Amino acid sequence: MKSSMKQWRRLMLLGIMAWVLLFFALLSYFLDARPDETLTSASSLLSQHPDTRRLTSIQSSHPQHNIVGSRHELASTLTTSYPGDEPEPSNSPDFSQESRERISETAEYPNHVSAPRNHGGEEEEEDDERENTNKEQGNRMRTTRRRGHRKAAQSAKELVCQMKAQAQLRTVDGLEEPFASLGWARLVPSLPLDQLYRRQDKSSFKTCAVVTSAGAILHSGLGKEIDSHDAVLRFNSAPTEGYDRDVGNKTTIRIINSQILVNPRYRFNTNSIYRNVTLVAWDPPPYSLNLHKWYASPDFNLFSPYVEYRKRNSGQPFYILHPSYLWKLWDVIQGNTQENIQPNPPSSGFIGILMMMALCEQVHVYEYIPSLRQTDLCHYHERYVDIACTLGAYHPLLFEKRLIQRINTGPESDLKMKGRVTLPGFSTVNCDK
Repeated sequence: MKSSMKQWRRLMLLGIMAWVLLFFALLSYFLDARPDETLTSASSLLSQHPDTRRLTSIQSSHPQHNIVGSRHELASTLTTSYPGDEPEPSNSPDFSQESRERISETAEYPNHVSAPRNHGGEEEEEDDERENTNKEQGNRMRTTRRRGHRKAAQSAKELVCQMKAQAQLRTVDGLEEPFASLGWARLVPSLPLDQLYRRQDKSSFKTCAVVTSAGAILHSGLGKEIDSHDAVLRFNSAPTEGYDRDVGNKTTIRIINSQILVNPRYRFNTNSIYRNVTLVAWDPPPYSLNLHKWYASPDFNLFSPYVEYRKRNSGQPFYILHPSYLWKLWDVIQGNTQENIQPNPPSSGFIGILMMMALCEQVHVYEYIPSLRQTDLCHYHERYVDIACTLGAYHPLLFEKRLIQRINTGPESDLKMKGRVTLPGFSTVNCDK
């Protein structure tokens, strides 16, 4: 009896020891697996939350730190820090030499951020433009690798001459299909835009002001100086009333993106800021320059409102920029930039600047390159703050600004105190020697 009890106790002890060993083995197994499970769980939670899912998508497809870092590095190449006692650039006709600094990037399209569009201080109504489809983006990328060929580092004068030759001002004239069949030749203004104000064998204007909508122009007191120019260009729905001390009252030409014509918010048919001025509209076209495709599917359908407006106001000059003009401007930017630029059209600001260089003998641009008043306030007439308005998100804004800074003939003090860039009109530059 005693021997059987001892045997039973041994068996119980062995069983308990076996259970203890099994318990520790299982505990060790679960402890080893726990970190992976935690990471997997966290990843799953991130992917389920709509905001973080978008964030992780952005982070995986575009190295965010590289992109943001590259923007600030590129921004540092613009003259916005203004060291105290540097000599002012020469005002000679040959222009100052460009900065040779180049920034190397790891991302293929370093200036592209998958974020809601904000388009620089001079841009204001393009934030709601729809995103391009992946197919169209792919087509643009493949096509743009064959165009916008990079040039060796050019002097400022060589760059201006390239702009003059390559980006000649052009508007829709109604002679190409599908516009010819729709009778647009009788609808558009009879005089081309570059001849509308032309004086005998001279540029349309001697001095012109390009007034961006940047928030930094507030408290500048530049209104009288701006109004003293022969012509003043403004953008989209930027007002003058209530801001005349800083931005002036005069408006000669207003460049508007296609959303202005379509969105009721801007009251295009009733707002007086669109009256008694020359209007120039534009819409982001496909890089293929297929006019049929563009007419069938514009970013915003500006064509119907344009026709209606022209019929009611035939005496008011109103033009639509030709798609080829927009993409030739892009080609100039890409051709003078080491990095691969996302194939999105230039900003309204860059378009307006190059347009006025074709119309004027001298162009002053205000707050395109920020002064000491630089602010994250996007537009002087709105209370919206976003650094993307200065650095750019959709348009190649930083690259545009670097080009404009390279051809600036004005002193650094103008940039510092006024945010003013001085540019030569194309007619004043002799490119034959």
